[in-house]
Amino acid sequence: MRGVPNEALASAFEQLLDDADKDENDIQTFLEQHTELLDASAWLLNHRLHMNCVIAKFPIGGRTADFAYLTKSSDRWTLVLVEIERANKPLFTSSSKHVGNSSAFNEALAQTTVWRDHWEQHQAEVRERLLPLLVPPPMAQNRIELRRVLVIGRSTGKDFSQTQRDRIASIEADQKIKILTYDSLLRSYRSGWGEKKCVLSPRSTGYSIKHLDGFPNLIFAYVLPEHLSVPASIEARLKAEGYQMEAWRNNQLLRFNEKWASEPTDEEAGDVHPAVRGVIRAADRARPSKASRS
Repeated sequence: MRGVPNEALASAFEQLLDDADKDENDIQTFLEQHTELLDASAWLLNHRLHMNCVIAKFPIGGRTADFAYLTKSSDRWTLVLVEIERANKPLFTSSSKHVGNSSAFNEALAQTTVWRDHWEQHQAEVRERLLPLLVPPPMAQNRIELRRVLVIGRSTGKDFSQTQRDRIASIEADQKIKILTYDSLLRSYRSGWGEKKCVLSPRSTGYSIKHLDGFPNLIFAYVLPEHLSVPASIEARLKAEGYQMEAWRNNQLLRFNEKWASEPTDEEAGDVHPAVRGVIRAADRARPSKASRS
């Protein structure tokens, strides 16, 4: 379902992009705080954006991808790495005789190639870093494919000729990369496709929730505190939304409606449909007791 875009937000983003004194770090910060502007639709598989989460500053090959996200199907995962460049970097040279990539465009493409090369040589290492998020557990060993997204420059209607568009399409097909401009992000958002996401940050033992711009899906049903850090301010927001965070901190997965460690009381369930509560109760009864497991 399409959302209603906030034109004031879109305009604020445009002002940031037009400010010559702002760089990639300023854009990164803005996108982390307003994730609906970050288009994460490239390369999505049928299960869509995994956990409704993006990872900020994902380390790979001694460098970092500005953003990363996972998507899955029944038999494989795709890890998408996103590089963001300054909005004032051109994609092509100004020569009228032929279409040539600008040096800035070539450098940005080369940066993403470093990620691809590292992936090809160190897949086990990257998989290990992703392991806390490769859930449910039966899918953890499914193959992972790497794809890349490059966000660079502007693309108002008069800027790209058909020849330039053909050049972009050729690069995308040859290198298995998606090339977006900031105008692409704005068009997607203004068309109602913007969705708020949860922003994760890598840490030594897993991940931390960095921004709760959007709520994650199922993360507390599979990932325990050993591999997921939740700052106090974010935990307070989750509690206010009905998440049983005390139970989760005691290593109980929140398997019921993504929020509860056990069957909810009528008060906790609120307006949950009685049929859904019946399914929850049936699942609870079907679980073997501690006595039968011992």
